[in-house]
This record gives sequence, structure tokens and C-alpha cells, in this order.
Amino acid sequence: MTDETAASLGDEVLDRMLRGGLPRGQATLVRGGPGTGKSTLSMQFLDAGVQADERCLYVTTEQTLDDVADSFAAFPFALDDDRLDVLSLHATPGVTLEDPEGDDDAMTLQRLDDDAAVGGTMSFGEYTRELTPATLREEFQRYEDYDRVVVDSANGIAGFTDTHTYRRVLLDVIATLTDRGDATLVFTAEEGGDDSVGDLLQYAVHGVVSLTRDRIREDNHRFVEIAKLRGVDHDTRRLELHIDAERGARAVPGRRSQPPAVKTHGHRPIGIDGFDRLVGGGVVAGAGVLFEHDGTANVSTFLGSFLDAALARGDRLAVVPTIHLRPHGLETILSGFGHDVGALLADGRLHVVDLIGTWDADRDGVHAPSSGEGVREAFGAIRPDDAGDDDTALTSIVNADAYVNALSAEEARELRYYEESQLVRPTDTLVHVHNPGTAADEVTAFLENTAEQVIETWLSDTGLQYVHLRKSPCGFVGTTSLVEYLETEPYVAVQGPPSDRENPMAAESYPDEYPSGGSRVRNASKTRTVRALSRRARTRAPCRTRWTRRSSR
Repeated sequence: MTDETAASLGDEVLDRMLRGGLPRGQATLVRGGPGTGKSTLSMQFLDAGVQADERCLYVTTEQTLDDVADSFAAFPFALDDDRLDVLSLHATPGVTLEDPEGDDDAMTLQRLDDDAAVGGTMSFGEYTRELTPATLREEFQRYEDYDRVVVDSANGIAGFTDTHTYRRVLLDVIATLTDRGDATLVFTAEEGGDDSVGDLLQYAVHGVVSLTRDRIREDNHRFVEIAKLRGVDHDTRRLELHIDAERGARAVPGRRSQPPAVKTHGHRPIGIDGFDRLVGGGVVAGAGVLFEHDGTANVSTFLGSFLDAALARGDRLAVVPTIHLRPHGLETILSGFGHDVGALLADGRLHVVDLIGTWDADRDGVHAPSSGEGVREAFGAIRPDDAGDDDTALTSIVNADAYVNALSAEEARELRYYEESQLVRPTDTLVHVHNPGTAADEVTAFLENTAEQVIETWLSDTGLQYVHLRKSPCGFVGTTSLVEYLETEPYVAVQGPPSDRENPMAAESYPDEYPSGGSRVRNASKTRTVRALSRRARTRAPCRTRWTRRSSR
């Protein structure tokens, strides 16, 4: 959305989650429990409007004007700006103007003027009218000329005897301000169960921003999540909401991946566009990658893409077979990409380090070690220390479960350290394939801890396969994408992450010793280009505009 279609919330990350801001001319609900930041976020939304030279109105239904001034005294909001009006409107038992001699238990609509509010008195200076759908509609018709309106909160005007009437009134208010007046409207409401104000409003508004508080270890943290935004592919992840006097309410983290200045890795695309974008341009080069699966999800096709892309780059391959990469399995997968396993073995471009005994040890390029030392010797033969000017990159696909089950725990750990310290060069690719369900928790924890990048795939109860980036120095960490299989190469598609989620950094520069980016790929008779497709980062710092304010209004 553009500035013409979206109204900023006053925070760059929140606006990015909303794809630009709240939809103009629509109503949005900000809901949450006490102390989650509803009022602060709403006033910040109005303050952003003031900075954009828009007319703004803050309607409080639970505080006096002095209370409002005190509540926001610590924040840099322009409460004294002529473009911001603050009104205290209450639904409360009282005596109506229409029946001044009647009982004082009628539900009334009461509006405080400035004089009555100063000093915190409760003498409603301007008027008191019976609260009816008609009077509430008339009241909000007075606000049609505002660009932005906040009603904080909708609970404060819930004085009707039945929810059906109240919902109809809320729809009238929304229509009055957004359809007739073209205002961008925000309601706040307390979180509640069925038939609560928030529950009624969530179906009537265009968007819902949910604020919560949770304990992380022993500390309370605030969180923000875009629960609903009609017609917008918004960010669905939950971020923390930090509130401080200097910058108001802001969603964090704004960036989940390392900045270019401290990058120590490159990328190796595998030719599946959505996957490559998800992980930041391709799997990490020069460090370990852990590819976890649940034992039911298909991993063979992904591994085929890993191997095909490596061969297209001219890499040498080393495979410690998974059960899916027995001779027939590997031959079938690679032949689908136009490769002949026998020829690759004979040419020294493919080596198999077989710990599970499924390959013929007499074949060219097949190594059959029985110990950790034997695995190291096999890798030493694949890439001799005295290789001289041979700078061919090595792509290794390792069945980590074979390490764990065929060797002792100590040997498996030593092999993992050997790979990182002696085997892998900055241009190499090392992928461990692991099913956590087949190993002790401490084994999985060790593999995850030593990996630079952790990618998960699993099959849901509904039969859908997903892939998730759980750990990475780059890419869309925390994002889950759907997997779909195709009839043609690369035989698998991965749903791409939202195009304007935070920067995965694949397009940013790398240190020279960690090359990355696109490379020409030659596969049989066809030529294609594998490119890191992620976009350049937004590097602008959050706005730090300062404002002046007065102590009361």
C-alpha cells in the first residue's frame, strides 16, 4: 500500500508488517488486555497523522482530559498541536436533559468540555443525553471531517442492554466515519471471551491488531500480531512491542539477520526459487547446514536439487547416504535431472561414503568405512591435502543419523568438529540430514548447535508439507512456507516469503573470501542461471522525530 492508501502507525516495522500502514478510510480494532499498549499505540497513530498534516481526534471513553494528558506526558506526542483534538465521551448512569426530573439510573451519553475536565472534576459541563443508537450516531456525525479518529475504548460506550443493538450501533459509527467522512478509524477494546466488545468488533472491522503480554522465563514481554487485514498479504508473525518514552511503541526486531559488516558466509542457491529466497539466497556456504525432517516428509527431491545445483556449478560431490539414497534411489533422483551416477562415479565427480552398507564397495568412487577414522580417511581421499592448485568446491550431503547410529557418540562428535575445522572451505557446501525422532535430544541439540543454518520440513496432519527456516545468519528466519511437487524440473516448488518482509540480505555485498550470488549452470544440453533472488535491505533507521507538548489540555 502507498501513503495514499495506508495511514502510518508511526513505526517503520509495524508499517512494514501492515504493508504500509492501516488501510485508509477503514476501521481497525486494536485489542488486548490491560497494559498491552493499546492506548499508546493508538495515540502514536494519531501523532503520525499530525506529523503528516492531518486532522486527528482522540475520543477517550474511560478517562478525563487531565488523565489523558498525564498518561502521555512521558511520550513525545504533540498533544498541544492544533491538528489534534481530544474529547472525553462517557456512557454512564445519570439524569438526561430530556427528563431532568427522572431517576438518575438512566444510561446517558455524557461529554466533558475542557473547563469541566480541568482539575479532574466529574461535572459534565456540555451536555447529558440519553444513550440511544440515534444519539450516539448524532454524536459521531460531528467527527466526519477528521482524517484519523481513535475511540479508546469501545468498551466505554457499551451501555446497551443487548449485544445485537450494540453491534448495530458500532456498524453505524463505522459507516458514519469511514463511508460518509472517509476517516481512518481505530477502536481499542479489552480482550475478552464470547460476546465481549472485542469479539463483536472483530467481525465488523477491516483489520485487527492483537496485543498480548507473555512471560519469557521470568520477565513479562509485550507482543503485537496482525490478526486480520482484509485484502492484504500482511505479516502474520508475532513480534515484540517495545514501549519507551523516546520512541513510543515500536515492533522489534526490525531485522532478524546479520548485517553485512559481520557476515562470514556466502550462499549456494539450489534452483528452487521460493526456497532460495526463504533461506536468504541459498544454503549457507563455508559452514554446516542442518536439514531436519520428521520421517514422513519427502526429502529426496530437495536433496536432488542440492546435488544438481552443485554439479551445475562444477562442484565435486560427497554423499554419506541416507536410506533414501541407496544406489537405485540416488540413480533415479539424479537421472531425473539429467545426470548419470555411474559416469559421475567414474569421473571422480561423485563419491559415496557408505556407512549403512547399501553400496557396492568395489564400485569406483565408493568408500565403505567402518569407523570415524575411516570416514576421515575417505574424505581425505576425496580431497587430498596435497591437491595443489585444485580449488574445486566440495558439496557434501551427510546422513547425520548414520554418524549417530553406525559410530559411537564420541566418534560422531569428532567427525562433526573435523568437518568444520579441516574439511570445509569457504566455498564448500555441507548439509547434514537428520530426523530428530531417531536420536536422543542431546544429539539433536548438538547438531543444531554446531550448524550455522537449520531448515526443517515436515508433513502436517492434513498431508501438506512445509519447510521452515528456524536458524540462520540470513534469510526469513521464523518463516514457514508450503511445499508443492511439480511434473518438471526442479520437481518441487516452495511458497516464497512475502516480498516486503525484512531483508534476507542475499543481494548485499559479501567479503571477497566468501563469494556468493548467481552462477551459470550447465546441465546436459541446457543452460540456466541460478540467482539469489532476495531483495536489498531497507537500512533506514526508525524515525526519531521530536515534538514539544504542554502538560495539560
